[in-house]
Formats: sequence, C-alpha cells, structure tokens
Amino acid sequence: MHDRSPAAPAAHLVGRVWLPFACAYFLSFGLRNVNAVLAPQLAGELALDASQLGLLTSAYFAAFALAQLPAGVALDRYGPRRVNAALMLAGAAGCVLQLAGTSFVQVAAGRALLGLGMAVCLMSAVKALSQWFALARLPLGTSLLLTLGSLGGIVAAGPVGWALEFVSWRAVLGVAAALLVAAACFLYLVAPDRGEAAAGDSWLELAAGFGAIFSSAAFWRVGAMLAVSGGAYSAVQSLWIGTWLRDVGGLAPDAVVRALTVFALATTAGYVVTGTLIDRLMRWGVAPFTLYKLHCGAVIAVFALIVFGDARLAVPLWLVYFGLGMGGPLVFTILARAFPARLAGRVNTAVNVLMFGSAFALQWGIGALLDQWPMQDGRYAAAGYAAAFGGLLAAMCALYALLLRTKP
Repeated sequence: MHDRSPAAPAAHLVGRVWLPFACAYFLSFGLRNVNAVLAPQLAGELALDASQLGLLTSAYFAAFALAQLPAGVALDRYGPRRVNAALMLAGAAGCVLQLAGTSFVQVAAGRALLGLGMAVCLMSAVKALSQWFALARLPLGTSLLLTLGSLGGIVAAGPVGWALEFVSWRAVLGVAAALLVAAACFLYLVAPDRGEAAAGDSWLELAAGFGAIFSSAAFWRVGAMLAVSGGAYSAVQSLWIGTWLRDVGGLAPDAVVRALTVFALATTAGYVVTGTLIDRLMRWGVAPFTLYKLHCGAVIAVFALIVFGDARLAVPLWLVYFGLGMGGPLVFTILARAFPARLAGRVNTAVNVLMFGSAFALQWGIGALLDQWPMQDGRYAAAGYAAAFGGLLAAMCALYALLLRTKP
C-alpha cells in the first residue's frame, strides 16, 4: 500500500492518479455512446426493431447498474486500482463477444459484459481523487476527468462514424478490446493504492454500509433527481439522439455524424466551463446544493424548449443540453460532504445504481414507445419521440419541484 505524502507535487498526483483513471474513463465514455453511431449497421445486419435496438444498447446500463453495489464494496475493500483494472479486462472480453456475435442475444450479451467491465471507471476515479486530492478541489478534478472522458464521445462520434465508411462495426469493437487491455495494464501498473476499509472488515460488514446510505435523506435529496435527469441524458446521448437527428431533424447520415461530433465537443467544453465556474462559485461561498438546483433548472428549461419547440431549431438546443451535462460533479461533492470517506466508493456506486438503472429502463422504454407508431421510409415517427421526450420532461419537472422544497 502506498501512503500519500503531503509534499507530493501536484504533477506527481496528476500523472499517477488522475491520468490512469482518466484514460480508463475515456474508453468507458466512448464505448457507452458508440451505439449512437453503430445503430444503423447493427439494426440492418441483425434485423432489429426499435425495442430490440434499445434493449441491446441498454444491456450495457443493466449490467452496469447491477454491478454497482458489489463493486462499491470491492472499491472500499480492495481499492480503485485493482477493481477497475480487473473489470476492464471483462469489458475487453465483452467487445470480443460482440464482434463474434451473429444474433441479437449474442451481441446483447457482449454489450452487457462490456457494461460490467465499465461499471466503475468513473466511480473508481472519483474515489481515488477523493483519497489523494483536497476535497475543495474535487469538483474541478472531477470536471477535468469528465472532460477527458467526454473526448471518448468525440472519438465515438466523428472518427468512428467516418471509419464505418471503410470498416464494419465488428472491427471497431476489435480495436476497442485491444485499447481496454492496454488501459487496464497502464492503470494497474501506475496508480497507487490507499485503502479505507479496515483489513478485518468482512464483505457483510462493508455491505451493511449501503443501509446507512439508502436510508439517508441526504442521499435521496440529490440521488432521485440525478437518477431521472442523468438517466434520460445517458439514454438519449448513447443511442436515441442519433436516430432523432435522422428521423425528426431530417439530417443525412454524414450530417448526423457531424452533429454527434459537435455535441460531443459541446459536452467536453461544458465540463471545462461548468467545472471551472462551479469551482469559482464554491470558493466564493455558494453552496453546492444551491448550484445543483440552478443547474437542474437550466437543464429542464432547455429540454422543455426541445420538446415543445420547432424541430428545425432543436439542433442548437441539443448543443446547449449536452453542454450543460448531468451535474454529476456537484452531486459527488454534495455526497462527499454528507458521508465519511470510508463510504466513498459505496456512496458513489449507490448513485450509479439509480442513474444507470434508470438509463436502462428509459433507453429500452423509448424504443418500445417508438414501436407503437409505424415506421415510414425506415424512420421512426416524430409523434413517438414527442411522447417519449414529453414523458421524460414531466418526470424531471415533478422531481425538480420536490428538490426545490428541500434544504441541504
């Protein structure tokens, strides 16, 4: 085990702690969203309807969510380096299973295994940052982590979309498998350990910590809102925004790739801008909970304009929506202050259970709802998208009303 030295220079911590976990999250973010670009090839080759396409893609979120509670215990017992590196190898195996698959079931199973492998890429990083960096710098460190991770979304949009003109989706997943193995080795060999759990703590004792988390009002104050708003954001960004641009926005395939790339760039820029702004406002004494309320209000307002506005004007609004992000750094900061450090891994993975469980249900549910309207010329009906996104907006508004009534 490595002990943190107070005199350790920032560059040392960035290189050994921040960078290895950021590289892992870069791959995780890209692979989570890559089906937004692969969807036409997947649907065509495997003859998938909207519900099947949604279920196949959301299998990632289902496995991701189911892994969170045991992974949270493992993070607090064995440390983020070991757990994340091991799971990333499982993710590489999931890519191989997908590229070798010839049926919906086989490819969906591989997608689920990939979700399992990526289950702690962000949470392990947040735990490592909370262990090695000052708590006051956690929002900025997390935002910069998310910034680098979102570059994976740019790669999954533009470069992958353009590469599909020359190679199949199976080749893309083969490259992804090799990169996951390389990143797992980098993380395992470079990152330090700093365990929080006592050596004698049993798995049962560690798992009992979830009781304190899920019974806490502080957890539910922000967790419920993030579950719906973040789940909707992930469900749309990782699949349905690509088909929406084609079906409602009326964009040609090459224009869809360009738009997805711009949206990914907006996500990256948004992490930098919002992370820096939040860091500055917190230094001026503004409470993270207050900032989270303001952020959620802005996200809901933009989403409402998308739902009720003219589809021809929606593309710049989607740009703002993805730039605003989910508010994750604020939630992690709020909860890091509400719970002891020894529970950090379990707290963050408990949030993920809510958010990615929601993403699974919403991504599949959107597909099932789209299937209620007949396709025309290979496109899903605009009315189906309106119904799906309108339902998401109503759920977010209801939870936001409750959030406004609560105090930190």
